[in-house]
Amino acid sequence: MNFKTLSIATLLVNSFCLSAASSAEVMPESPKHKEIRIENTLNELFTRAMNTAAVKLDQTKVIEPFAIIKRIDGSLGVFELDQSADKKQLTVNNQHLSIRRLLRELAFEKQITASIQVMYALVQEEGKEQRQGLTFELEHQSGVSLIRFLPVSEQIDKEDEANNKWVFEIELLSTSIKPRTVFSIL
Repeated sequence: MNFKTLSIATLLVNSFCLSAASSAEVMPESPKHKEIRIENTLNELFTRAMNTAAVKLDQTKVIEPFAIIKRIDGSLGVFELDQSADKKQLTVNNQHLSIRRLLRELAFEKQITASIQVMYALVQEEGKEQRQGLTFELEHQSGVSLIRFLPVSEQIDKEDEANNKWVFEIELLSTSIKPRTVFSIL
């Protein structure tokens, strides 16, 4: 095969690939694909938040409020307030609100597409006993805004305290719709 034929064949293949790529960029996302993409993002954030909380509980037995974000480029970030002297004086609710303020700023600057905030909570349903657990506030820029409560219990080994462990009661996980707080200004 001579050089001229090879060049023409390469040119045709390249132009076909470029035209296919440009037509793929023009195609609008179907509602079904958008729904799947958003669901996958929120599931990814929830799984990462649950794993992060499990590690924190295992290592420190304490959950300080923290957040996980999905940046525009698709990468994830985990952050919490630093534990300087003035930050330690903040109540858990004030820490939570400070993190929310940071998330709102990131959303306003269009640096994130989704976020999840996690904090320890005590919840009491009417007529039932109080439960301890974790709240997960999930939000996506598309408008999806959910809150999940995951009950947590401590299994105590009476013979060996070193074998005590925290258990996530996933079968009792509850999810509700909540007002948008992070992406509310968009």
